Amino acid sequence: MDFKEIKLLKDNYKTVDYPGIGVITYKRNIKARRLSISVKNSSTVKVTIPNTLSFRSAESFVLSKSKWIVEKVQYFSNMKVKFNESELFKTREHTLNFISINTVQVLVKIESENINVFYPSSIDVSSNLVQEAARKGIELAYRLEAKKYLPARVELLAKQFGYKYSKVGIKKASTRWGSCSPTNNINLSLFLMKLPDELIDYIILHELCHTVHKNHGAKFWDELDRLTLGNAKKLSKEVKKYRANI
Repeated sequence: MDFKEIKLLKDNYKTVDYPGIGVITYKRNIKARRLSISVKNSSTVKVTIPNTLSFRSAESFVLSKSKWIVEKVQYFSNMKVKFNESELFKTREHTLNFISINTVQVLVKIESENINVFYPSSIDVSSNLVQEAARKGIELAYRLEAKKYLPARVELLAKQFGYKYSKVGIKKASTRWGSCSPTNNINLSLFLMKLPDELIDYIILHELCHTVHKNHGAKFWDELDRLTLGNAKKLSKEVKKYRANI
């Protein structure tokens, strides 16, 4: 199979573009016990190679799984929201706008309360370039809103319920809404801005509880249930209806 090697940064890291499959990133990990393939979205395919396996052997295995990889990528692609000019998309504080102009590039600018995507008149809004630009703009808007809202909300709830924490970080986390480190640093996903206020507060209280209880044992759930007036399990189920991405 012919392919193009896009980038070779180090001996233990490279990305390769395979016709019919797409871009795959290989990374060697001396701690890995086995080769693994991870497809987290329609544009991210990662392969972890253990130190005992050659790149050629790893690549051979990956190519033998090409059908599975393509199916997973297509699955995530179908899950993506398609943005267009007729259906208004809004974050908490910003509105997405598509603006056709005489240009050769696709540009994104956050201006006041707008996410403006400028695109060449020669292409359609449905093109991958414009769609990805819209996603990047929305992500930037979520980040700006998260930095403005979440740290202040953590501080307020911590004072209200008597918790102490070290600091708050905003991350582009797509596998978890929040986390609390052993030193009580609280990290929150910028995608929390997709959630209603009640669920944002639930996630924050969840992490504040972890400043006292470092696991999900009975004492943790008893305390979280007390803070949420007996609704901890119900709110936990509600959160699962949302995805931490765009």
